[in-house]
Amino acid sequence: MKRILAYLIPALLLAGASAGIAFKLISNKQVAEERVYHFDPSETTIPEGGATAEQSLETESDSLAFTGAFEPNRESKISAEVQGKINRIWVDAGSIVSEGQTLVQLDDALLQLQLQSIDVQIEGLEADVKRYSILAQADAVQGVQLEKAELGLKSARVQRATIQEQINKTAVKAPFGGVVVAKLNEEGGFAAPGVPLLHLMDIAQLKFTVLVSESDLKYFQPGRTYTVAADAYPGRPLPGKVSMIGSKANAGNSFPVQFSVRNFQNHALKAGMFGKVTVPAQN
Repeated sequence: MKRILAYLIPALLLAGASAGIAFKLISNKQVAEERVYHFDPSETTIPEGGATAEQSLETESDSLAFTGAFEPNRESKISAEVQGKINRIWVDAGSIVSEGQTLVQLDDALLQLQLQSIDVQIEGLEADVKRYSILAQADAVQGVQLEKAELGLKSARVQRATIQEQINKTAVKAPFGGVVVAKLNEEGGFAAPGVPLLHLMDIAQLKFTVLVSESDLKYFQPGRTYTVAADAYPGRPLPGKVSMIGSKANAGNSFPVQFSVRNFQNHALKAGMFGKVTVPAQN
């Protein structure tokens, strides 16, 4: 009997341990299954005002963006039409000027003296014409003398007009309104035709140029208006009207498309800034 109990008791203990282990494994499995997420089709309902990933992709594909740069509408390096010493430069870099404003004044003292001299000649010729006219009416002189006096007076008046025009050109004026980008000479320097004095740029109106591939040219129509925004002012879009579509590709096989854009009132947009133009994806 004792021998039977010696074998039976260990067997019962072993069976109890196995049952405990089995129970623990089953319990752990249930906990794991509870923690695993099971897809429920009813949970796919989209809240009001939301959008699915597919709808978001469709929204993004409704428009295309092309990167470009802003350029001044007009710019010029201004030089004098006559030569002479620079007496005064009335503006500096950064000055805002209007069309017709005097920017540089050249020395015109010599021209003024020439003008006075020709005025004296004209005065004498006018007196001669009057005398010869009276004498010619009385047949006291030949008519050819009167003609010579009249021709001399006309020639002197042409010379005076020429000198006056040269004097007028000693005042170098702005050909258009804009901002002075750089002053390229100083007072006391020498001005001559072709020698730049000032660099003037008009940014009230800007050009915005993008380079597009031949397959993207279909999105742009001459005269049509698109939305242009500078990278520096993404929240302030501006209308840009297509002013030019290139007829020839560059070395990279891209075509230039140019827009005319009106600058902000405070001229916040500067030449050289980058931006983007947005066009509908379906033309």
